[in-house]
Amino acid sequence: MTQLSATIRIPTLLCAATLLTMALVATAVADESEKAAPTVSEQVLGLEAMCAENSEAMATRQAEKSLYERLGGKEKIHAIVTEVVRLHGVNDDIKHFLDGVDQKHLIDMVTEFLVVGTGGPGEYTGRSMVDSHAYLELTNADFLTAGSDIMQAMNNKECGEAEIQEVICALVSLRDQVVIESEKVVQ
Repeated sequence: MTQLSATIRIPTLLCAATLLTMALVATAVADESEKAAPTVSEQVLGLEAMCAENSEAMATRQAEKSLYERLGGKEKIHAIVTEVVRLHGVNDDIKHFLDGVDQKHLIDMVTEFLVVGTGGPGEYTGRSMVDSHAYLELTNADFLTAGSDIMQAMNNKECGEAEIQEVICALVSLRDQVVIESEKVVQ
């Protein structure tokens, strides 16, 4: 990609980040014509489209400097994951998923997963995405709610918009592995 193409992509990224924020918050303000809020399926499709549209820019950033480095390394990733788990624990819509969960172990495993998945050192030793989420029976609505907490945690930890987008898009690419079968096909 040329420098000009990368420069042109910046407004696209900012618009995409705004779209992503609007979709994940899962609350829409009706305008004068009282348009209906986007459905969960529309929000998921919007996220998938945004991620596909920006895949080249994300790949370019990753080639220049790993997401692991741009997130600040293992310590900062651990802090982000800790904040995600904290937010999940106070989110009435999804906090029940943490019932009986060893949160320290969860934080350690998710940190390890993200360190390796973002280009950091080591090897992920935990269970697969499918195995670790199967008993939860997550819906697309749960997925969006969790994604909103992840965005908030990353904002709280002062991550950049590009890094937030890349983490969210990585998670969007794993959605079919964590949501229940009946939710995998967006209608």
